[in-house]
Amino acid sequence: MSSAGTNVELKHRVTLTGAPVVILWIVLFSTLPFAAILGGMSWLLIALAIGTAVIVYQRPQEAPAAGILFIFGAAIILPYSSRFDFTLQSSEMYYWATGLLIITLAAVMRIGLRKVFAIPISAKVFLGVAFASSLYAEAHGAQSSYVLRQFYGVLLLILYFGIALHAGDEELLVKRTATFGVLCALLFFIYYAAVFSEYGFHKELGFHGTQASFLAIVLFLTAVERKNALWAAGGLALFLVPVLIFMRKDILTFLMALAIAFAMKLKSKMVRLVCFVVIGMIALISLFPEVTQIVSDNLIASTAIGDIIPLGSQDATTLYERSLQLGVALAAVQSHPLLGEGLGSAFWWESPTFGLMEVGYVDSGWGYLLQKMGLLGAAAFLWFLVTIFRSISCRSIALSACLLAATIVTMFSEPVFLHFTTAPFLGAFAGLSIARQRLEGSRGSCPSSSSRV
Repeated sequence: MSSAGTNVELKHRVTLTGAPVVILWIVLFSTLPFAAILGGMSWLLIALAIGTAVIVYQRPQEAPAAGILFIFGAAIILPYSSRFDFTLQSSEMYYWATGLLIITLAAVMRIGLRKVFAIPISAKVFLGVAFASSLYAEAHGAQSSYVLRQFYGVLLLILYFGIALHAGDEELLVKRTATFGVLCALLFFIYYAAVFSEYGFHKELGFHGTQASFLAIVLFLTAVERKNALWAAGGLALFLVPVLIFMRKDILTFLMALAIAFAMKLKSKMVRLVCFVVIGMIALISLFPEVTQIVSDNLIASTAIGDIIPLGSQDATTLYERSLQLGVALAAVQSHPLLGEGLGSAFWWESPTFGLMEVGYVDSGWGYLLQKMGLLGAAAFLWFLVTIFRSISCRSIALSACLLAATIVTMFSEPVFLHFTTAPFLGAFAGLSIARQRLEGSRGSCPSSSSRV
């Protein structure tokens, strides 16, 4: 059966019903406060993953939403211990990764490995280059744990791309986001209120801001298109997550996606021109530290805003460092042009804040790609992006805007297509976008109405 036929068939079974499932969620959420207070949250998270995997195996169309919402919830109910100091060692991500693996394996077993990998050749080539890069790094002394973790991110991108392409359902993903995604946002607000007396308004490191931003884009734009006020409120609630922890790139990604969506959908030339101007301004703020610094200085000039914004968010230092990382990665490519230094390899660079550093992770997404996978990896990734962007359509405005904004804005500051905490999001969105294109048999002519976004 074709993937389009599979999607049509699965749409008839999208509701999450049944007494065992209801009992499962009641038990898990009723024990959540006790685990948070008394301990054992990590094991509760694994139990949640196992219960979700059972649901996914029974209803594989749940897999894209289940995977990405699990990893989003995991980052909130079992917070990253390095969120205030990146030099600390964090063990929480091992539980995140294990739980996500359990859910993903259930989906792959149910759908079938051959079908999951019935994907465009560009995706297979990119995965193949990533595997070759991992072997190269392993052969040249990279730590095996880093090699596995970094290859895991690329593998999840491709797996969720294939899962969403053949068994995903865009409508179901939006509904699950409106329920469980917003619930996770509410849990974050509880956490934020609990630590506010100690930290006040503060900046956090981690991945939940980026994850929430992606979910907010999809839910909010779908809500505007369908004129659903409740979903719109849920999208804004999700957007508050990166706002409260002052994640500049995630806020700009959300705003960029809105501008892209209006530019793609509305027919008024004047409005579209304004949207393109906004897109250009956001790109300048996101990519050029000098422009970012000017904007930050103007914001801080307001006493009220300056008193709220944490010191770590009042300048463009992090953006400067990402620019430097990209330069160092380009230098690494000169020495290792084909596969870079390999997935899992160490990265040496001179930080203006912390001095000479050796890290296994590169913040700049494009720097990460070049340093870890070289020119072959960059070429394969760009080919994969072309495959994705060919499916971009005004009929799938939320997914299209999110993918474009993530590529333009977020990828400069974070390897969102390559890290296991965010790769399933973009892989699933890309797979759903292509599945919709195939189902409709169109490259994306828009509905005639210009009153909807």
